[in-house]
Amino acid sequence: MSVQTWIALSLITVAVAALLIFIIVYLTQITRIQETSNQSVVKHDWCPSGRIDFATQLDGVNVPNKDRPREFKLLVEERRIVESIAGGENLEIQWRLARLSEAKAIITRYHKYLSENSLIKSPDLTAPSSPATVPSGRSYLSIAAEKKGTGLIDGIHRSQ
Repeated sequence: MSVQTWIALSLITVAVAALLIFIIVYLTQITRIQETSNQSVVKHDWCPSGRIDFATQLDGVNVPNKDRPREFKLLVEERRIVESIAGGENLEIQWRLARLSEAKAIITRYHKYLSENSLIKSPDLTAPSSPATVPSGRSYLSIAAEKKGTGLIDGIHRSQ
């Protein structure tokens, strides 16, 4: 090999070694910065704020699907106060899934509120019940009869 080839190979080796050293030093500094940034003192640990919310999966924003029954998850908000290294107090907020005991407490308070404000409407069990209706005003029974093809519409048998 010629002298020029040896010089080129040695320069490439030195450049690769310098690049590896730079990467190692850079990654070590980043991890040090990340470790020190999380060193804050917790003054008040997580406590519930009293705020609640519901979350669900949305299938899209079509209007017909928005009233479809689906599963909801109860979320509760929690807050805590931490003191940073500089001495400033920071408020941290997180939302998490509610526990069963929290969900029961919320429902109990809600039912108490409804009964105290006379907002619970008990069904009148002495009156005869009318068939359930759909938004169009027709009963479910008449719609079901039409679909079956029996000709029974609103309780009247019509010949075809």
